[in-house]
Amino acid sequence: MRLTELRITLNSYGKDEGQYTGKVRFTNKDGDIALKLNASMCEEIFTICADGMIDVAKEAAANMTCSIIEHKSTIESK
Repeated sequence: MRLTELRITLNSYGKDEGQYTGKVRFTNKDGDIALKLNASMCEEIFTICADGMIDVAKEAAANMTCSIIEHKSTIESK
């Protein structure tokens, strides 16, 4: 099965107003399967994404800190 679509939407009206819902679709040679995602399923996906975002933010902060320290050393040596 190959993931062909993942859509998550914050609903702005209706019975799901203020909640995330979505759709995921998988396809293979025999056809495709589409599943509706409810709010709790979307939250699980966000939790997975949040862990990755934290790792990326830590790496970016470390790179920026190193750059600042290197720049400060260059300025002080002049």
